[in-house]
Amino acid sequence: MSDKESCPKPKQHPAHMCQLKHEGRIEEIDKHSAQPKFVCNRCRAKADSEDYLCNPRPL
Repeated sequence: MSDKESCPKPKQHPAHMCQLKHEGRIEEIDKHSAQPKFVCNRCRAKADSEDYLCNPRPL
């Protein structure tokens, strides 16, 4: 996992998209990105809620 894909605080954020991707939890990624409203400035992942991103901003 590259620095851009790794979560800077993985213990505080076990369900961030970058961590889910790293662990291969594709079904959870799909579940949390069905209607994305936010994008991560760090890894560019998209999610329905900013709670699933390390450095979120609205789309």
